[in-house]
Amino acid sequence: MRDFFISYNRFDKQWAEWIAWILEDAEYSVFIQAWDFRPGGNFVIDMQKAAAESKKTIAVLSETYLKSAYTQPEWAAAFVDDPSSLERKLIPVKVKECKPEGLLKPLVYVDLIGISKEKAKQRLLESLEDRVKPEQEPDFPGVCTAPEEDTTTQPTPSEIDFPPEASANRHSAMSRVQAIKAKNLERQLSALEDDYNAAFAQMNASIDDVTRGRLERRIQMIEKELDEVAEKLENLSS
Repeated sequence: MRDFFISYNRFDKQWAEWIAWILEDAEYSVFIQAWDFRPGGNFVIDMQKAAAESKKTIAVLSETYLKSAYTQPEWAAAFVDDPSSLERKLIPVKVKECKPEGLLKPLVYVDLIGISKEKAKQRLLESLEDRVKPEQEPDFPGVCTAPEEDTTTQPTPSEIDFPPEASANRHSAMSRVQAIKAKNLERQLSALEDDYNAAFAQMNASIDDVTRGRLERRIQMIEKELDEVAEKLENLSS
């Protein structure tokens, strides 16, 4: 059993090989088509073996990857084994500008776009850890200074500006409203994900065509609602 299967589109082969090299250099074991699928072998059987005999799958994300029909079964196999991402069996790594949709949309991805080689290496390896705690104590975020003595002349009533505290209070109130809205949307998103996983599991377990068809339509409706709620949440935070 190897640690990772690298799923990629042929246009991103250079990225996939760099990722595989960094992982093996860090003493992880890797399956990658460019190195492990040899002449004379059966591509489908090799792909099945790589997906089945790897603990996790790394999806090298780009627009061509998302549009390719051949890469979908590769990441879907990992997704089905861990639909709630509790074990993080599918790790998306974004190497080119693209917009994951559908089942890939809610997954947190590793972004390697526009950063240095060393930063990309650090970010990639850190993403594989279950927890990233700094080695040193973080800087104290608060600032404690003694108030300076006010020697200025107090302004007359006509000179007094609108109190900044009022503006700050209004801003704080708006922030609380935004936070409440975001929390409600996150709850909706979580509930929809639970509904999706339950419907998906029922469909896989069902042998009745009528029931499967009904569940497929239910899953499509949930996917649409997931996209709508995720978009609202994204607009709220922007």
